[in-house]
Amino acid sequence: MLSQFGNEAVFDKETGLVWGRFAGDTNADGTSDANDKKSWFNGHLYCNDKRLGGRKGWRLPTIQELASLVNTSNNPALPDDHPFLGPQSSFYWSATTSADNTSFAWFVNLSNGFVDVGGKTSSVFVWCVRGGQG
Repeated sequence: MLSQFGNEAVFDKETGLVWGRFAGDTNADGTSDANDKKSWFNGHLYCNDKRLGGRKGWRLPTIQELASLVNTSNNPALPDDHPFLGPQSSFYWSATTSADNTSFAWFVNLSNGFVDVGGKTSSVFVWCVRGGQG
């Protein structure tokens, strides 16, 4: 599946989702920095405008989709053999708004797999996905 996206994306056979190979707004050398973090609103805009392998149609993942990447026995929380470049041991936004307070949204911390909510104006990494139900 990588070849369809110029090796810029990864197909997850378990979920049927296609993830950006570079985790978030990762630089070409596989690094990210604080400038790559976005508010929840800007994360949506970033994914909606994203092009990988000449394709559009990217979005923020739901909290369930994002959490599906986590291996709870690992720290950091991604599986040892993951194919992604530049994932940060930090928080990543999901598209899922908190039911208790709509000014908050769910995120996953890839350093430990912790799932929680944060204010949508906070600066957090984003990781775009394609396909699925969204």
